[in-house]
Amino acid sequence: MAFNSLEYVLLLALTAALFFRLGYYGRLALLIASSVVFYGAFSVPLLSLIVISALVDYTCGQRIGRSEDQTLRRRWLGLSIAVNLGLLGYFKYANFFLENVGALTGDLSAHTVELLLPPGISFYTFQTMSYTIDVYRRRIQPTTSFLRFFLYVSFFPQLIAGPIERAGHLLVQFDHAATRRFRLANLIAGLQMIAWGMFKKAVLADHCGAIADRVYADPGAYDGWSALVATYAFTLQIYLDFSAYSEIARGSARIFGVDLMRNFDQPYLTRNISEFWRRWHISLSEWFRDYVYIPLGGSRGSKPRTLFNLTLTMFVSGLWHGAAWNFVLWGLFHGLLLLIHALAQPPLRRLFSKGPLKGLRSALGSVLGWFVTLHLVVAGWALFRAGSIVDANQILLTIRRTLVDADQAPSGEQLGFFALFAAFIALSAADRRLRVLDRINGDPALSAAFYAALITLTILLARGDGASFIYFQF
Repeated sequence: MAFNSLEYVLLLALTAALFFRLGYYGRLALLIASSVVFYGAFSVPLLSLIVISALVDYTCGQRIGRSEDQTLRRRWLGLSIAVNLGLLGYFKYANFFLENVGALTGDLSAHTVELLLPPGISFYTFQTMSYTIDVYRRRIQPTTSFLRFFLYVSFFPQLIAGPIERAGHLLVQFDHAATRRFRLANLIAGLQMIAWGMFKKAVLADHCGAIADRVYADPGAYDGWSALVATYAFTLQIYLDFSAYSEIARGSARIFGVDLMRNFDQPYLTRNISEFWRRWHISLSEWFRDYVYIPLGGSRGSKPRTLFNLTLTMFVSGLWHGAAWNFVLWGLFHGLLLLIHALAQPPLRRLFSKGPLKGLRSALGSVLGWFVTLHLVVAGWALFRAGSIVDANQILLTIRRTLVDADQAPSGEQLGFFALFAAFIALSAADRRLRVLDRINGDPALSAAFYAALITLTILLARGDGASFIYFQF
């Protein structure tokens, strides 16, 4: 059941209408029932995987919390991680592994397994694993209610594509939501977030996606300017699409009095690649930091060890996004960028800290850092979007030849799109500096007019195909 569907609107409305009429256990049971209906619309049999993950991690959390024997605690934690990574590995990576083994051995007729990728499996397995790891680290106490824990695993607003929430933040909110009275402020704020997310998805992201899809479906048929427009279009699409999902998820949860974390913070305005990853898909970046990078040693060891930890973390991040080599290379590309930034930061800081270059650090340096960072990210998105490494290479080479040779001018429509891209960046910068959306939300009359206009534009300009959200495939 997609967010941008009538079925979801009806499910959310019905759940909200019933929620505040029930008591504590009734509210929890209703949210679980809605979550089952929501996920069952994708696949009823695949609901069993969520149940298995929840049962295993609830049991492991209980055993870890009760035991003082460190060996037993490690074994229960190992069971939790093995089950979750086993489910994720089998359903998401089995065919990728078999195909690559076949390619290495020369047996191109190697059999693959008929598998349906469970929606959201990368998200809910990471979320439930974080629970047992945090219990093992004694950061939280294990919950004694399987009802609350199953809701933590399956909460429908953020089940398919996050944000990836921590148990210490979300479990306590279910208790609050199940006991508090209806608040009009939560309903208004939730509906505002949903309307804003629907507009970004249906009007902005889907139209950008149509531009990108046309060129990336047949890269060899288009010139460099078309390839550049398509890559810029995908740059906008993936941000607008995914941040729209997060807005709708946060808005849906807010109606019930649950606050989900903010998942994006204007990542295309960042001045270096490290800052980009602190503001892009924040819940996933923090997950990899806390459960992969820091356990590997983080930045506590030698410089080579730190750089290795960084590169390995980004490799795993790329693989998490998809069972294909272009995703792996995308992760390694960002790992290389982070590595270069880590090595270059100290000498650059010294260079711009004194003398005639000191004043450039905050002005020209910031603009140059932003421009370079943005276009390195854009180049990475070509790898991410392309159907194969060959297609990505063709797209990037075609763009390079066009920009270097300068033997062909862009068309008026292409120049228009570049202007729209620049306008999007400028509006994002204005919103970040002036908090335009916050000011609109703070004025009841202005807010009513703004969101009425958004809803009208969404109805009039939305693409009819109702394209699915990009991160549904992960």
